[in-house]
Amino acid sequence: MRLLVMLAFTALWITTGLAQSPSTEPETKAASDETVPKETSERSLDFWMQKKLDYSTGILRGLSMGDFDQIEANANHMRLLNKVEGFARSRNPDYRNHVRTFERVTNEVIHQAKKKNIDGVTLAFHQLTTSCVRCHQSLREAE
Repeated sequence: MRLLVMLAFTALWITTGLAQSPSTEPETKAASDETVPKETSERSLDFWMQKKLDYSTGILRGLSMGDFDQIEANANHMRLLNKVEGFARSRNPDYRNHVRTFERVTNEVIHQAKKKNIDGVTLAFHQLTTSCVRCHQSLREAE
């Protein structure tokens, strides 16, 4: 199972630019020095959270600047990271539900960015933030 997760993560990492820092300019950032994790399923919550926070900061930056390409690029990176993380941590049924919600609202951020609808992106980003808060709340309650 770990090998499958590691291979999936590596493929996504290489083909999608997940190794890049959050986009401030579409497709112009150089790859970071970060390496592919050896044990994806054992990565700490800090790794996943830091990447998601980086990408959400990129979305917020794009919102504040009206840069729809930046919004879309960061939301795409976040969506791919969420798929890998969801696969790696899919044993918890409640967590799977949160992953699906997160994916749905991330897709909406992307959709609204493609339409260049600042109000739509803002609403979808709010829903994305709410899904993060609810997921972490349920994880804390499960401890």
